[in-house]
Amino acid sequence: MAQLKMYWFTDSPLEELNLPEGYSFSHFSEETRENDIKIWNDASSIDPMDPADYEARFKREIYDFVDIVPERDVWFLDHNGKHVGTSSSFIWGNTGYGDMHWVGIIPEYRGKGLAKYLSYIVQKTLKERGCPFVSLTTDEFRPAAVRSYLKAGFVPVEYDEGMVERWEKVLEFNGIDSVQMVYEDGSPYKTIYRTGLKK
Repeated sequence: MAQLKMYWFTDSPLEELNLPEGYSFSHFSEETRENDIKIWNDASSIDPMDPADYEARFKREIYDFVDIVPERDVWFLDHNGKHVGTSSSFIWGNTGYGDMHWVGIIPEYRGKGLAKYLSYIVQKTLKERGCPFVSLTTDEFRPAAVRSYLKAGFVPVEYDEGMVERWEKVLEFNGIDSVQMVYEDGSPYKTIYRTGLKK
């Protein structure tokens, strides 16, 4: 089943978010490679992973993307100098389209509302780099993530069979009455409503 896709249009206002005390942003570094890859995996994985798989997964999801430069595009959210979350921002080839990739928080820091800062730094960075919109993919089984993206101004994309019905259920689960949906080229599709308000 295809993942849910969402877009945020960079001509939208972006409210400045100030990090809580003790928090800061940093980038992936070859100097701290082993630790960075470990935390990246711990933050972006839903289930615990075998450390033996860390390097291969990072290669597959980061290094194998020709458009990602880890030292520029892989972000970490740090608390008192310790990585506690990650996200990635990159531009797809010569399309100019931005992408938010692998947003996650390490288990012991989840539930603190920190993911919004990782979304923010990606949105801010790609807006400054001139992208017309930022895309991401996610899944229904990550309701907190979907809710945070909707709050950050991302909208659903109609690009595969059954997307409208799936999004109606997502809106119902999150108690959101309606949202604008767009086509894959970014043009408006229609307003969709949560299941209980279908017209």
